Amino acid sequence: MGADSENAQSIVDTQAEIVPGYGIVTVQLTDGRTVSGTLMSESDNGITVNLPDNSRESFAASEIKSQSKSVGTMPDPKTILNLRQIRDLVAYLATMN
Repeated sequence: MGADSENAQSIVDTQAEIVPGYGIVTVQLTDGRTVSGTLMSESDNGITVNLPDNSRESFAASEIKSQSKSVGTMPDPKTILNLRQIRDLVAYLATMN
């Protein structure tokens, strides 16, 4: 997929791909705690989360009981714009390369 189509995808479906630093995640830990915050990084070894107090905490995969799918904070444009407006926005942004 090219950059233009990826940009269009990001505008039309804001939840399609959430990049690190822009998604909220909730993690259930094996010690019984529940942690929510901004997912900063994720690997097979574990995750790093920015907590609401701006502290950063890392959790090993072995500490994670379950993890929600990362949810972006961008609103769904279909709740704000009609289809023609979305097409116009994508076309306009394509001219800015």
